[in-house]
Amino acid sequence: MNLRRQLKNIARQRYIPVLTGLLAVPFLGSLVILLVDPDSFHSLQEALWWAFVTITTVGYGDLVPGPGLPRIVAVLIMFGGITFVSMLTATISSAFVARKIREGKGLATVTVSNHIIICGWNEQAINLIESIISLFENHDLCSIVLINELPEEEVNNIIFQYKNANIQYVRGDFTKEFVLERANIRDARSVLIIPNDLDIQGDPDEKTVLATLSIKSISPKTPVIAFVNHSENRSHLKRANADEVIVRDEYSGFILASSVLMPGVPQAYFQLMNHKVNPSMYREKMPPALLGKTFKEASQFFREKDKAILIGVVSEKKSVSFSDFLSSDTSHLDAFIERKLRMAGHSMEDKSRINIQLNPEDDYIISDDDLAVLIR
Repeated sequence: MNLRRQLKNIARQRYIPVLTGLLAVPFLGSLVILLVDPDSFHSLQEALWWAFVTITTVGYGDLVPGPGLPRIVAVLIMFGGITFVSMLTATISSAFVARKIREGKGLATVTVSNHIIICGWNEQAINLIESIISLFENHDLCSIVLINELPEEEVNNIIFQYKNANIQYVRGDFTKEFVLERANIRDARSVLIIPNDLDIQGDPDEKTVLATLSIKSISPKTPVIAFVNHSENRSHLKRANADEVIVRDEYSGFILASSVLMPGVPQAYFQLMNHKVNPSMYREKMPPALLGKTFKEASQFFREKDKAILIGVVSEKKSVSFSDFLSSDTSHLDAFIERKLRMAGHSMEDKSRINIQLNPEDDYIISDDDLAVLIR
């Protein structure tokens, strides 16, 4: 079935009939010239050679048709060859032009892999793009694919502004599966969903939940980081299996209070989170030489090697919570299971898939799963 489908797809290509005609002209022409001029052409091989030389307008002159009917056949082969060569060139050119137009309008299918997808658009999107570019400054920058419904001119300006970042664009509603498929969601490195300010009606958080469900239904293993406006939607996104949920202004109260009681602390926090200045916070894979060593020894290693401060370790582990086995509705069966699990002392909360240990004990042993969290 796959072979038949592939053959059908090949047959639908516009250049196939043109290419067939281009090959048919010299083959048929060689047979005809062999019949009408046997004195000049003594074999099919000679006739084929002359026909291909003629349609490509090379004209070596080693074989020449005789006067009369053979030369009329030669003229027909010349016109036929020129016609089909022109048609093939035009067909291939139009295919490239059509593809460029579709890409410009965001209607083409993305073919990159290991890319970062940004779903939605708001005033923070440009800062997000610049942060990604900055964080990949010392690494191979992966492609960034935008999915939104910005005007075409505005998108092209963004792509031109960051032309070294390989930004691609898919136009459409990022909650629709066919739009996500066009962004090659299955091969994406991760997906960032931000509140979409382009939608006039509805709560952006609702669209974020729908998009998370759509992405996880297509590609469950693709990490989804969701940014929401309201903290009450965190539980919905956790149930939709979002890997990380970030709530807007979640720490604004702490920062305001710190500004009063601990002046300088908020500024230090902002500086660490600012990718444009140093020092900044980052994470790095533990060198093999540090595996089995203590946290104190690792701290000394990074201090001497990079003048960096090791403030903790982080590990990523896939965990499965009880809520993963329950349905999305509130049926009596789910309520019964949840009640029994709570009575047995089991928590229904989703366990964090990222384990962070800030400032662990000096004798903490570095393991294979640990990544270093550093300030430099």
